[in-house]
Amino acid sequence: MKKILFPALFAFALGFVACEDNLDIDQKGVVTTESYYASDADAEAALANMYAKFIQNVAGSEGIDNPEQVIINYSADDILAAGGNKEDHIGFRVFDEFRYNQSNGTLKECYNRYNYAIYGANLIISNFTNENGAGAEPKYTSAFTNQCVAEARVLRAYVHMMMAILWNRPAIVDHVLASGELPTQAESQEQVFKWVISECEKAISSGSLPKRNGTGDKDATGRMTVGFAQFVAGKAAMFANDPATARKYLGDLIKSGNYDLVDSDEFWTNFHVAGDGNCEKIFEPNFIYDNTASFWDNVWRSRWMVADVFCWRTDALASMPAPCPAAGWNGGAIQEDFAKKFLEHDGNSPRRRACFLTEDEFLYEMEWNSELNDADLAAKEADANRGIKANTGIYSHGPYFEWKHMSYAKIPKILSGGKDYPKDNVSEIMGGASNQKNFNVARYAEALLLYAEACIGSDDGSGLAALNKVQARSGSGKISTSLTFEDVMEEKQYEMWFENCRFPDLVRWSNQGKVNLDDIFNKRYGGIHKHVPTVFDEFFTKGTGKHKLYTEYSAAEHNDFSDKYKYLPFPIDIRLVNGLKNVLGWESLNGSDAAAE
Repeated sequence: MKKILFPALFAFALGFVACEDNLDIDQKGVVTTESYYASDADAEAALANMYAKFIQNVAGSEGIDNPEQVIINYSADDILAAGGNKEDHIGFRVFDEFRYNQSNGTLKECYNRYNYAIYGANLIISNFTNENGAGAEPKYTSAFTNQCVAEARVLRAYVHMMMAILWNRPAIVDHVLASGELPTQAESQEQVFKWVISECEKAISSGSLPKRNGTGDKDATGRMTVGFAQFVAGKAAMFANDPATARKYLGDLIKSGNYDLVDSDEFWTNFHVAGDGNCEKIFEPNFIYDNTASFWDNVWRSRWMVADVFCWRTDALASMPAPCPAAGWNGGAIQEDFAKKFLEHDGNSPRRRACFLTEDEFLYEMEWNSELNDADLAAKEADANRGIKANTGIYSHGPYFEWKHMSYAKIPKILSGGKDYPKDNVSEIMGGASNQKNFNVARYAEALLLYAEACIGSDDGSGLAALNKVQARSGSGKISTSLTFEDVMEEKQYEMWFENCRFPDLVRWSNQGKVNLDDIFNKRYGGIHKHVPTVFDEFFTKGTGKHKLYTEYSAAEHNDFSDKYKYLPFPIDIRLVNGLKNVLGWESLNGSDAAAE
């Protein structure tokens, strides 16, 4: 195992304050910072450290799931927190039901982890350029350090973009802060996005940023590249409501020819080990299993217990379905009315089947721990080893069963068609329930859809072509003949469901006057939190002798959505020490004597 430089955690739990003289140099003897950052080897170690910090913090797990995934995905209108009942998985549920506050632990964890990643990037930029607060010239530079700086610049820009999406006005931390130096909060969200774009442009125009060498270059998907810089700049431009700039960067990415969509019947692989590094991936930090490292290192550099979280509530089932890798906890459910809409739009498409199963697929096409998997339908309908056995049912579920992010113990034939995938692919899980899938950050389908949206109103045909490319791959059979916001919005919800897109997009579109969030969250479908399903199986609850699912409904504990929830409040201790100011409905907390809720 190669040893790399690891910076100490920030002083206090503030995410900002740190001193270079607390670095832990993993080698024999004592090496001071004055003699470090003076060679290509030092730069390589710092670069490896930066990626390790990103994997550990942004892509890694906290408890049983990833903070970023929880906050962004569970805040959307098409996913419900599930678990065993409405009191289970409270950590997920408060974001789903808009019940979090400034003292929430997952919120603080996400905030700090983003800043740890920024710090790793700033160690490179502040030590190999004069961008270090004091304007001091670096001790050493070379073509390789220039590359490291370019990669660090893009990673830092990406994390700042995500913080602006979530907190609106984070601080722009563009150098390693000296002891006692406080961050300067951005004046506006737009300022952050413009800075992100400029940083990506600096990296691209430097000529030092690595490029993906064609669609088969898997190695390039695990690091900062020109393509990812173009993606980040384009996405930031869309959030800054600057479609012309977005068209420029995303258009260049598309024209590069270095990315493509996988075939329709391979869509499911985008979310599983079989698709790691494929032609569609723009950036996904690479997970490498190292059984020589400590248990905790393995855990935190992957996503520990995510295999449990994203599996169905297996203690409620009649037997363990073959795809399930471990005991499942029912971490989240596809919202029932959206699932109906998705099914109506996509039908039996490979995309829809990769996202969720219908009742019949769940009961009869999927393999169970049963001797009747190859039997006729009548035998399966009377099989006591399949279906939902618990009299309590499965909370938050209608008769639809999401498995887009499930770590498969056995690749389902429903998806693979029986195809044998390469033997060199590692298992979906290791160490019991650790998800070994690379962490998806950006894939080409999102770039195409962002580009299509950016072209609305000024399309030369390329925007519609980008939308059509995603539609054709989906297998839905629906192909737009004109480029409209409604078609792009709808297609993106289907294509990017449960991929950190829906909630930020809704907020962005609301700010641009294109959608009404009160209607979406509080009124549509009778209010998604006022009409929460629990699914049962008549075979067990009514003794009918034949499997048939049915749902009952109840209201969840929730707050109605208001503009307050467009952005997160800053964690209370971080806000008070750093003098940060909240926005919208959280503004009342800005006083220095504000107490935790």
